[in-house]
Amino acid sequence: MELTVTKQDLSKALSATQSVVEKKTTMPILSNVLISATDKQLRIASTDYEITMLLRVKANVHSTGSTTVNARVFTDIVRELPDGEVKLKLTEGERLEISAKNSKFKMVGVSAEEYPSLPGIAAEVTGRVEAKQLHEMINKTLYAVSQDETRFNLNGVCFELAQDGAAKKKGSNLRMVATDGHRLAMITRPVENLSFAERIIVPKKGLAEIRKVIDTATDRPVGMDVKDGFLLIETEDAKISMRLIDGEFPDYNQVLPAKAGTLAVTQSSELAQALRRVALMVTDKAKGVRLDFSKSGLKISSSSPELGEARESLDVKYDGPDLSVGFNARYLLEMAQSLDESQTLVMALTGELGAAKFYAEGDESYIGVVMPMRLT
Repeated sequence: MELTVTKQDLSKALSATQSVVEKKTTMPILSNVLISATDKQLRIASTDYEITMLLRVKANVHSTGSTTVNARVFTDIVRELPDGEVKLKLTEGERLEISAKNSKFKMVGVSAEEYPSLPGIAAEVTGRVEAKQLHEMINKTLYAVSQDETRFNLNGVCFELAQDGAAKKKGSNLRMVATDGHRLAMITRPVENLSFAERIIVPKKGLAEIRKVIDTATDRPVGMDVKDGFLLIETEDAKISMRLIDGEFPDYNQVLPAKAGTLAVTQSSELAQALRRVALMVTDKAKGVRLDFSKSGLKISSSSPELGEARESLDVKYDGPDLSVGFNARYLLEMAQSLDESQTLVMALTGELGAAKFYAEGDESYIGVVMPMRLT
């Protein structure tokens, strides 16, 4: 194996694949990346058996071949090399020579034959979704995934195909839902040629990796498919497979408010700024803040014996009876931040103890639901 590649392209690919590499493993080979030179490109792959990533890098290949080397060390070496072209050459004794200008390294490698097969990566991808759209859907659900490892069925985002109403005439709609038991985020967007029968749960780590490699600067669609217990994502220069979580996602429809509620309307950016300031005076993990709604506006307040108190006033459109509700400030803040700053936020309130629904004015294809806290 012998080839030349730009430092920029090589470093970018290694940074992406290294995040998948298993840090603590009983199989030392999984600490390595698999590098393979084909006729016209360099392929870099890594796996922890749950997530597999394959990156394709443009290269001038003089001779084909493959090997594996320690992912962290290889990434560190390439990062410190001078800018420009990098030459990779596999020599006798499974040694990988890395050279750029006046710098030269020799890494001890392990035969590619000892590297395990890449789970799920060989399956063909036929579905399509817009890159910007997929990036948006991940951003608007990932924050609501449960961090409690004991609730494994909530440690990912639920995917399902929704074909109701007008959607049947236009094709499938992909719905993504995440919840941690205290809040919920749900978004629905159109997709092409994507087909799977039941709800699936995609792990949060895999979605975070997808978000890193999606190029939202182009209008090219991203390949997406569900096959043999894996979600597959394919871009022009990357392919990712992730093993689905084996579990049943709870019936989120039971969480959605049954009543329309009393509406309060304000700017999402103004609410986010106010919440950030008020939350500074809360010390407990729950980050509880008080929201007082009235026809004259919204007052947000917080207090703690250790720090003191804070109060903010916001202009809101609200025609209902006076209402005081307690919320986790972080939950409201992450919901508000997931919207564009220019969007108008609608809060549908159902009393002091009822779930509140949040969405952009005129668009309920993306909603957030937050359970209130008891005020003390």
